[in-house]
Amino acid sequence: MEGKDLTKGNLLKNMTILLIPLILTNLLNSIYNIIDSIWIGNLIGENGVSAVTNSYPITLILTSITAGIATAVSVSVAQHYGAKDEEKTKSIVGASYLIGIIVAIISAILMKISIKFWLKLINTPEEILGITIEYLNFYIIGYIFNFIFIIIMEEFRAIGNTKTPMIFVALSSGLNLLLDPILIKLGLGVKGAAIATLISMFIGLVLAITYAKRKSKLLKVDFKYIKFRKEYIFQLLKIGIPVIIQEWAIAMVFFLEVNTSNEAGVIGSAGYGIVNKLEEILHIICGAFKTMMVVTVGQFIGNNMIKETKNIMKQGLKLSIAPILITIIIVYIFPKQFCRIFVSSENVITMSMLYISVLRFSLLLIPFRQLLHGFIIGTGHTKFSMIQTFITMGVEIVSLLFLKNYTNMEGLVALGIAITICVIVQLSINTIYYFSNKWQRKVIIK
Repeated sequence: MEGKDLTKGNLLKNMTILLIPLILTNLLNSIYNIIDSIWIGNLIGENGVSAVTNSYPITLILTSITAGIATAVSVSVAQHYGAKDEEKTKSIVGASYLIGIIVAIISAILMKISIKFWLKLINTPEEILGITIEYLNFYIIGYIFNFIFIIIMEEFRAIGNTKTPMIFVALSSGLNLLLDPILIKLGLGVKGAAIATLISMFIGLVLAITYAKRKSKLLKVDFKYIKFRKEYIFQLLKIGIPVIIQEWAIAMVFFLEVNTSNEAGVIGSAGYGIVNKLEEILHIICGAFKTMMVVTVGQFIGNNMIKETKNIMKQGLKLSIAPILITIIIVYIFPKQFCRIFVSSENVITMSMLYISVLRFSLLLIPFRQLLHGFIIGTGHTKFSMIQTFITMGVEIVSLLFLKNYTNMEGLVALGIAITICVIVQLSINTIYYFSNKWQRKVIIK
């Protein structure tokens, strides 16, 4: 079979080879949002940054759906590939294309209809409402293309091929990097950044489909397998729906966070948005660790090597030293320099620095959270992941409301403390679950 069997050979070496292209791919993929923010911040100003910040919770609702289906595809393909079952792997791939197209179109239409409702819910400042809607209108179209693109990339990763996604994401992100300043300077403003991303996503999808058709027997768009087969659709939904619900819960908390930042006006919203980009970068880097764990654990379990999976966590912890050091450098040594990448406004930078100072400890815990999360999802136990997310998000909401209503803390300070409490609770729950060995039950997908 094509791809890479991660159960054979030196585990640490296999995980490292898998991880490096994942990190590069995730960083390149994140360039869509980061480049948008940098160009918008420098060419349009704090209103532009605030518009993108207010768009984020809404785009997160859509990407939550993508994440759920993509995670289900990754787990299913990895386990069937690990079991050396080529026919079932092709069937899962075909089902993923079918469900991806349907879900992407329906969710895009529903979001288009409800944009104003969501923006009013987070109390979007009136002066940026129009440009925020313009940005989202074009983002939603690009989201449909990106949905299928991400599914194809996730399938390549699931069979141990992380270099191909890295190349395609680099091409797509490079195009976005080129188009962003051109379209913004043509007078399109925030809308121009969204159009640049849309074009990049579409071209990336076309290239991915063409490559898969020519180079991969397992992952090509084969209409023989693109059909409604209940057992495979159900398998994807069984794994994917808990992830979608979990990500939606996170999105709802982001609505509350953005609403809190909007209480300080455009400056508060922009300050929160800049620090959120720092969190996003760290989550992107450590998200590669999560994907690495999902794929590696999935292949080991598919090969009935359940007890050996604990060694995956040990090796993952060794690899996590690098992102921890990166986090320390950014949040303790160069936080102001990071903020200046996005804006020149001293008021916004001061607000951002205040928020970073409260969040520092929780940012250091991101690598451990992602390792554990990826391990649990790789075993297929997405329901537990969903439940612990509801618990921890509830902790953040209660903590934030208490601090806002019963103390004299500024909004972003209260928010930073609430997030830190949430992170500690989440890490504790997942650690207890990991050492309980309950994840070893019902791990094989039939």
